[in-house]
Amino acid sequence: MVQEEIDETSHWLNLIIDSEMLPKSKVQDLYEESIELRRITTKAIITTKAKIEASERDKS
Repeated sequence: MVQEEIDETSHWLNLIIDSEMLPKSKVQDLYEESIELRRITTKAIITTKAKIEASERDKS
């Protein structure tokens, strides 16, 4: 769910930049931050899934 929200935010920020609704300088930092948040949450999800799988294997 978090990734979906970040993706949507990135999408809208990108549209704002592309359509020139606001100057790129006002939106670019937010857009870059949304991309970084996407990377962080993706890594956290991958790490969490790996730990859960390892824990389940250890229980077997």
